[in-house]
Amino acid sequence: MIRVRSAVGWLALACSTAACTRQVSLTSDAPIITRYGQAPCIPSSPDPSTRTPGRKWDYTLSLRDGLNVTISGAQAPGERITVSYPTMGRTLVAAYVGDYIYSTDVRVDAENELLYVKMDGLAGGMTRQTWLFEYDLRKQLLVAGVQVASSPLPPQCPDTIQ
Repeated sequence: MIRVRSAVGWLALACSTAACTRQVSLTSDAPIITRYGQAPCIPSSPDPSTRTPGRKWDYTLSLRDGLNVTISGAQAPGERITVSYPTMGRTLVAAYVGDYIYSTDVRVDAENELLYVKMDGLAGGMTRQTWLFEYDLRKQLLVAGVQVASSPLPPQCPDTIQ
């Protein structure tokens, strides 16, 4: 019985190690990178609720049809970027990858009513990942979520105080 448990343990270890080291093909020329780079930054402020330096966003804008939306989130563990539609009583998640990958940049293309979010961090505390999300504010849906190479990305938005 001990040998069976030992074999099962080794098999589980081997499978989890293989999953952690698989190679992912990262894109560095996806159209979302260009659209993200062209979108204006939304204001951020320091997040005093965290022990490490981070940003938070709480930004309201009006869509072309007059509907107000509030974009909120923070650069902290477990956080996500949400979009609230107060008149509809809805709050939706626009971008989230996992606990160790944080929002680092939030931008809005107001003309096309698209939200862009860059998230970066260590997946499972082990491998660096950078993601870009494109969210349609009018249709209230995620258009794209793409893992990208971090080197070709435009510079991050500067820290601002609202």
